[in-house]
Amino acid sequence: MGRLCLLLIVSLSSLTCQVLCSGVFELKLQEFLNKKGIAGNANCCPGGAAHPQGHQQCECKTFFRVCLKHYQASVSPEPPCTYGGAVTPVLGSNSFQVPETNADSFTNPIRFSFGFTWPGTFSLIIEALHTDSLDDLTTDTGSKFRISTFRVTTNDLVQTVIADSADNPERLISRFTTQRHLTVGEEWSKDLQTASRTELRFSYRFLCDEHYYGDGCSVFCRPRDDAFGHFTCGERGEIICNSGWKGQYCTEPICLPGCDEEHGFCDKPGECKCRVGFSGRYCDDCIRYPGCLHGTCQQPWQCNCQEGWGGLFCNQDLNYCTHHKPCLNGATCTNTGQGSYTCSCPPGYTGANCEIQFNECSGNPCRNGGSCIVSTTLKT
Repeated sequence: MGRLCLLLIVSLSSLTCQVLCSGVFELKLQEFLNKKGIAGNANCCPGGAAHPQGHQQCECKTFFRVCLKHYQASVSPEPPCTYGGAVTPVLGSNSFQVPETNADSFTNPIRFSFGFTWPGTFSLIIEALHTDSLDDLTTDTGSKFRISTFRVTTNDLVQTVIADSADNPERLISRFTTQRHLTVGEEWSKDLQTASRTELRFSYRFLCDEHYYGDGCSVFCRPRDDAFGHFTCGERGEIICNSGWKGQYCTEPICLPGCDEEHGFCDKPGECKCRVGFSGRYCDDCIRYPGCLHGTCQQPWQCNCQEGWGGLFCNQDLNYCTHHKPCLNGATCTNTGQGSYTCSCPPGYTGANCEIQFNECSGNPCRNGGSCIVSTTLKT
């Protein structure tokens, strides 16, 4: 049950980091030197092996406590470790190169995840400690912590190690403290600290998590190509729209060049879809009133008649005489509106279009012995 709870806590912590973390502080322990194998009280680490000549050989079983906290002008080693803490397993004896991994799940560099903007400054306490056995350390609540188990942990566990060191001062080999300004970047900052006849080499850096950018890793940008945006991210986390897209989050497609901004739109780049009442490649042609024959429009559903045409559908010829020339035989055509006309026939012709030829003297129209003479030559 205890193991299940631990796994659950670790899983929840990992999930929280995936959602909230913006960056990570990495600490790489490199080399520790304690040539004489003595603790901070200048005595041999307890439990040393016997020397072949009968003298005690000072030999420490060295592990480290790391406390990362906010910037302090005068660094206090006491909790809380506001940015995180870690306790390593035993990594070596007196002097040794710190490995990248070991069988106790230790990983080097040690990583402290941040769920907030990196402030650019920090304080760091690294304590080299000795254990004379791998027995459990017991907390005030009775819980156990094995020195053989590596954890990036809560302040409760760090306080347990501090309390144990306070009760057993011979455990403390040396304490290294530093406070620094640190900019975000891939490059490692190297440090060498000396204390109590010991020496520690280590490096550190702060990296933004994936999709986080900026001096404090506070700018979030994750490339996407879906309904919520079509963009990649620049070096500073700025949004760079994919080709064919625009807008704050690149959700607006860029329409076909020339597409009327008022009467056309697009759902994807390069389109030009017309709004109701407009047509054409660029949606700049209004649609006339249905049935409009000889008319135009400035706005949809208009039917503005061209010259010589009238009526609701501009289908009534107001200049029928000119367009159709219906009057024959030299007759005069007169437009009477609404597509109508009259023909004034010359002598000798009759009919609606003056198409009928006749002799005006036929039928003897003259009376009292008069003679009828056609005064105009008849036309055929």
